[in-house]
Amino acid sequence: MKKLIVLMLMAGIVFSCFAGGSSEKAQNSGVQAAVKAAEKMTWDELLQKAKEEIGDNELVIYGTTSRVNEKTFTEKTGIKIKTDQPDDTQIYEKMQAEIGNGIYGADVFVTTDSFNLVNLAFANSWVVNYVPADAKQYIADSDQNPLVALYYDRLFIYNNGNGALKNYITNVWQVTEPAFKGIEMKSPLLEKCSMNFLITLTSPKWQAVLADAYKAYYGKEWVNDGTYTNISYEWIHKFIQNCAFINKDSTVAKDLANGNMGASGLFLFEKFRGVNHANLTVAANEGIEGFAGFLYPIYSVVASNAKYPYAACLYISYLMKEDGFRALFGKDMGAYSTNTSVKVAADALAIGDQEFSFWLENCVIEDPNYISSVYAQAYTKIAGWCAGK
Repeated sequence: MKKLIVLMLMAGIVFSCFAGGSSEKAQNSGVQAAVKAAEKMTWDELLQKAKEEIGDNELVIYGTTSRVNEKTFTEKTGIKIKTDQPDDTQIYEKMQAEIGNGIYGADVFVTTDSFNLVNLAFANSWVVNYVPADAKQYIADSDQNPLVALYYDRLFIYNNGNGALKNYITNVWQVTEPAFKGIEMKSPLLEKCSMNFLITLTSPKWQAVLADAYKAYYGKEWVNDGTYTNISYEWIHKFIQNCAFINKDSTVAKDLANGNMGASGLFLFEKFRGVNHANLTVAANEGIEGFAGFLYPIYSVVASNAKYPYAACLYISYLMKEDGFRALFGKDMGAYSTNTSVKVAADALAIGDQEFSFWLENCVIEDPNYISSVYAQAYTKIAGWCAGK
């Protein structure tokens, strides 16, 4: 209980800090006009404009992933970059402290937290959305505003004992059973996208999916006896009680790869690249009722007080091109461009990855509109269960 009180106090302090930010200083018609103009330019036109604008200066990028520090953008364009890697909470603190007070800090933000992007960044006019003309026709409308550059997936994965164990996780209700006590996952209190995944699960759509999976697994309909608000909350609570929370996805990957047969986790598929994955199985590749894990978005937006808005748009355009995506995110498994003309790398497919369309069909997809509508209530309940462990 004490941990929950501290958690809620901290959340209240952060939110009140954000809510007090001024949006007036964030307005910059020059940046908005540049972005609007950039949306009509080809890559070559935008490259010329960006180079004229920035000269020998540096484009500043704040991103929650170290991948934004990839140097091929400079090699391709001649434009130098400077990067910083704050976590999601720090990114929005920086937006408020810098843009909210008329201070230039960054030109581009790369962030994963859909709730705060919509309800803080756009609500306070701290950022401007940009969709590259060359990629627009290949990006789903739902991923254009705000622009989702790519998705990562966190998947149910288990140690197959060098091939001895097959079809171990075939239904999501299994991971709520005593046999899965100790299943590893990064704590939703540390990872906003994990919390957003659980909140999205409470929507009517995923209640129906969990009800079907429940009937398939237990052979009977789920009945609400009053213990939980709905079936999703029952799954979430029981799953959390089974979880061993780990600070890093890479640690979960190592634990499973080096663990006993049947050791299981919900972690970033791309962390396969750091371990001997020969004895790891992605449950989705064997078929799993309910969902295989979740997809979470990586957004890329222009700071509304960017010093170099054309260069910022060029960087985002690079993320959306095949060579840019491949260089920054698409070398390995577990990352999927929303530009559907960019396919998963052959090396990734060879070790069990699938095309983006497969994961769209088999994973929970973060729903920012639904999350916003229930956030306070759902976050409080789920965070309490997490903090109480």
